Amino acid sequence: SLAMSAAPEVVLDGLPYIDSEYSDPALRKIVDKMVKDEMRTFRPPDYLASMPMPETQSESVVVRDMFDRKSAPPKMSFDAERYKVIPPAGSDMKKWKAALKRAQTQIEHQSARIVNLELMKRYGSNAWRGYAEYLAEFEEIVSKNLTEIKTDVRELNRKRKASQLAVAPAIQNSERRWLEYAYKNNELHLVTLELEKQVKKLRQLAAKQ
Repeated sequence: SLAMSAAPEVVLDGLPYIDSEYSDPALRKIVDKMVKDEMRTFRPPDYLASMPMPETQSESVVVRDMFDRKSAPPKMSFDAERYKVIPPAGSDMKKWKAALKRAQTQIEHQSARIVNLELMKRYGSNAWRGYAEYLAEFEEIVSKNLTEIKTDVRELNRKRKASQLAVAPAIQNSERRWLEYAYKNNELHLVTLELEKQVKKLRQLAAKQ
């Protein structure tokens, strides 16, 4: 069989197209209970701890900016107070000038929003139509790749099944012979124990005489 090492101390060696023990409901219940018991105590390690972050080859400015911000040190929290237009109490000129500056900022912001809405009204439908066409083409590519992968998986499983079934008679014959030898060895062990007891008794009788 083909053995695959999942960890230095664990070796997975299964032949799902030959091994039929798991089809037994009683054995399946025992196995499922063992798996659940193991999962309650198992703490998976961080398998990616020793691996570096993947390098993006994307030409998108947005994607590169996301990676840059992810790796950059944390910045100050967002200050929303400067966007509030609240008249200050009293007659402090500095506070009134700051409030006026915030109000002017909000006016410019609202003007920019109006311009954006007008641009969206004029060009938005065409932009979304182009984006929808892009998504349709992308879906077609992904669907084609998925179909190819599923075909490869089916072909791989077919080959695995054929290779396992080809050696199934030899494996089953070897397993049957192993069980026969194990049974005979057990019988010989029991006979040996009985003979050792008889020898011990004879030696005790000989010592008394």
